[in-house]
Amino acid sequence: MVPLTENVFVYGTLLRGNINEGLLKEGRLVGRGIVHGLALFDVNPSYPGAVKAFGKKVRGEVFAVDAAMLAKLDRLEHNGLLYRREIMPVLLEGSGKKVEAWVYLWLGEVDPQGEVPLHRQPWQG
Repeated sequence: MVPLTENVFVYGTLLRGNINEGLLKEGRLVGRGIVHGLALFDVNPSYPGAVKAFGKKVRGEVFAVDAAMLAKLDRLEHNGLLYRREIMPVLLEGSGKKVEAWVYLWLGEVDPQGEVPLHRQPWQG
């Protein structure tokens, strides 16, 4: 069995119950979490994007994955083109524990009208 050595924070189509959840089926759910300093936007009718924003928060889920799964996620997210993968601290809900996780940050423009407020998170596609 390949060790699950990387944490990834997901907030869109990779969440449980959403269209791309199957890409994480070999991973392990660490828990629900919140990343401070990000805002969530509907950037496309089919998916959201998170961008750095002081005083904002994004809710999602943390999964432990292996390097091969992370490479698949990089392809899905077009790492370096549409999104950029960056390590950020995630506060796990319930336990209050902080973990470091990869987060895919949106590289495109955002419409302020498309911000997804915290009470409507985690995002459901």
